[in-house]
Amino acid sequence: MSSSNKQLVLFAIAGGLFTALILTGIVGNVVRGNYMAIPVVGAALLLAVGVIWLGIWLNQRRIQIMFRSPTPDKLIANYHATLLQARARKIPHADAAAAHLSALAAVIYGQFDVARQELAAVDWDDAPAMYRGHRLHMLALIALLEKHDNAEALRLATEAQALERTDPAGSLPILHDAIVLAAGERDDETVKRVQKAADRKVGALPALSAWALSLHFDRVGPTSEGARYRERVRAAAPYFVGLASGTA
Repeated sequence: MSSSNKQLVLFAIAGGLFTALILTGIVGNVVRGNYMAIPVVGAALLLAVGVIWLGIWLNQRRIQIMFRSPTPDKLIANYHATLLQARARKIPHADAAAAHLSALAAVIYGQFDVARQELAAVDWDDAPAMYRGHRLHMLALIALLEKHDNAEALRLATEAQALERTDPAGSLPILHDAIVLAAGERDDETVKRVQKAADRKVGALPALSAWALSLHFDRVGPTSEGARYRERVRAAAPYFVGLASGTA
């Protein structure tokens, strides 16, 4: 799970707990016949919802601003800073997660050597299967965007998915779907899942999903849909290498 997604989950958990406490207070006051407290408690609930929504919006806005930078330096620095915090909290395999996210940012910008350097900094033999699968998905993206080798990308993505499925911690189905669709897969269910991911508009995965869809519709039509999804790519990550390399 990316750092931004973790933050959203934490916001949701905090909001759920606060809402439960507020509702408990409302019910308690109703049972005791203290109806005067209900407007105050209700106002507090609305304020809490507003604060949570603002926090989510600010987080998404921060990510959006980072992706509008002409280099991935700010994104990678953010992931490295997150790694230091994770190490301080003794979170296991934080180096693998940070390397994966940093490599993803570098790949988006076409800095493939930087991506390989980020991946090389981790002892993947010591990482769980999920993270080893993430590494293979990064190599699959590099095969697509740097080498334009669809067959190699599909091979690596298949190996990655097999590894990730053996780990109960989970996988990255959105990334996998985007890779296989970009490489030429035409499964209707995959297209639907990638379209749903592209609608999120902010971050690397929506950009990759929109890029994969642009390639898909350029192949099968209508080409107007391909053009529409290219605009989605530009909105999510204007410096995405696929826009300049002729692969989108």
